[in-house]
Amino acid sequence: SHGTRCAGEVSAARDNGVCGVGVAYDSKVAGIRMLDQPYMTDLIEANSMGHEPHLIDIYSASWGPTDDGKTVDGPRNATMKAIVRGVNEGRNGLGNIYVWASGDGGED
Repeated sequence: SHGTRCAGEVSAARDNGVCGVGVAYDSKVAGIRMLDQPYMTDLIEANSMGHEPHLIDIYSASWGPTDDGKTVDGPRNATMKAIVRGVNEGRNGLGNIYVWASGDGGED
C-alpha cells in the first residue's frame, strides 16, 4: 500500500478532476517486488536497484532501513555497485536517479 501511494504521488494524471497533479505526471510506474521476504539481503536489494537501468529513470526506495535513531544502516557492497553503475551508465549514459528514505527509527 505504501509503494502504491508513493507511485500515485509521482505519476497522478494532470487535469484529472479528482485531486492534485503528480510530480512527474506523464511518467510510467513499475513495481519491483522485493520486500515480500522475511529478511532483506544485499543481493535482493542490488537486483532491485539495478533492474532495467536503461528503461527506469528514477528508483524510489521508499522504505527506510532499520536504524536506532542514531545509527542509520545503508546499502551494502553489491547494492552500492548497482547504484554506482546506474548513476554512471543508466538511462543510456544520462544516469539513473535514486531517491532513498532514511532516518525513520528515532522516537521523535
